[in-house]
Amino acid sequence: MEKKLQKQLDNFLDEFMLIEYRGKDHIIARKHYREVFDKLVPKYFSNNNDLREPVKLKPQEATSAGNIIIIGAGYGGLTAALCLERLFKKLPVYNIHLIDKYPFHTIKTQLHEAAVRREEVSIPLDRILRKKNIRFHLGDVNSIDVENKNVHLKINEEETLLRFDYLVIAIGSKVNYYNIPGMKENSFSLQTLPDADHIYEHISKICALSASETKQIKRKENLSFVIGGGGLSGVEFAGELADHTAKCVANFNISRNDVEIIIIEAADRLVPFMDKDFSMQIEKKLTDKRIKIIKGEKIIKRSADEVFLSNGTSIKTKNFIWTGGIRVSDLLKNSGLKTGIAGRVMVDEYLKAENNNFIYAIGDSANALNPFSGKPVPAAAQFALQQGRLAAKNIFAEISGKKKEQYYPKVTGEVVSLGKHLAVGWMALPLIKKITFVGFLGRLLKAAIKEKHILLLRKESRNWIKY
Repeated sequence: MEKKLQKQLDNFLDEFMLIEYRGKDHIIARKHYREVFDKLVPKYFSNNNDLREPVKLKPQEATSAGNIIIIGAGYGGLTAALCLERLFKKLPVYNIHLIDKYPFHTIKTQLHEAAVRREEVSIPLDRILRKKNIRFHLGDVNSIDVENKNVHLKINEEETLLRFDYLVIAIGSKVNYYNIPGMKENSFSLQTLPDADHIYEHISKICALSASETKQIKRKENLSFVIGGGGLSGVEFAGELADHTAKCVANFNISRNDVEIIIIEAADRLVPFMDKDFSMQIEKKLTDKRIKIIKGEKIIKRSADEVFLSNGTSIKTKNFIWTGGIRVSDLLKNSGLKTGIAGRVMVDEYLKAENNNFIYAIGDSANALNPFSGKPVPAAAQFALQQGRLAAKNIFAEISGKKKEQYYPKVTGEVVSLGKHLAVGWMALPLIKKITFVGFLGRLLKAAIKEKHILLLRKESRNWIKY
């Protein structure tokens, strides 16, 4: 490049930086714009203007510069994508990419409702991403090349490669069968919307078949439901199922005594992560719904029509729903990232993957520690939303040379739904440590929290999102 042109370019860059950043020393921005100007200025203003046809790049190469990729359109991933798009709107030097294998966002906290009474619990992503500068990729992530900063995608049976400058991992979780013999082959899981649809179809069919069954023994076998796992998903599903089978009894003239719902929990109480008083209240409400609860026993084997327990007993059932555990995909471990409990990525106080400055992990994918207790933050929607916003802010802060924020989880409340009109929970209020809700008021709180999640997505998206 000519010396005169080089000097003009330096002066132009100084003036540009003063206008855009009120200073000349923003290292990252200056480097980026210098590269841009080095390419454009000689092309259009030098005497030796080269007007040859530019070299066409392959699609994956065309997006190789300035990419921030988010894997997963759950609570955390979607929030991170929307927040990043908003933050970079005035500084469009990075492309925002969102990857998910489904074209919709699932409200996972309500999956039990979809599984029992087909409640609408998904939102098409095009409604959320409308008019947003976010490129959505519908496909599966096959692998993450941490060293070369590439994500390998499979879209319509074709392999595609996306290069990232920053990566946010928010892939959520999958079912953990703990290598229990026969569990995966002979149980229903409740982790995705297709899982919920499958359970709904099965329950509807069982209720209809039982109406025409003349033999009581056979009818009782048909209407025996066993739920493996007394955590949040298990007890919420049981509460919904109890209400639904009550309708089944009334609509098809089936004896109430023919229906049996059993929860099996390996711990000594239900929903162990909650306070003991709440666990006791939940157990009482479920017992009032005629739900049998077995505590302190592990499931050691599952066949097509029987569940075997650690105490040597077994329960006959063809309707077994497993909600006993979750784990993260082996994708993270295989990528070389440091992982901890259930395959979650070990992250620092800024939610960055340990020993990596360009990868963040949030939600179920992250083994984030509570700095006050030193314990891992549980997988919950409220924490995923908080982490999604913080990861986006910290990426923007790192690129723009600002100070990053440390992660401090904020517990706004906990609510357990026990049917369409019943819930138990608490909520943090100003000047009050916590206020408890039981019964119908608890159910209203659960509905309010659900709408709050949607409201937060609307706030980030600036779109009026509907189901």
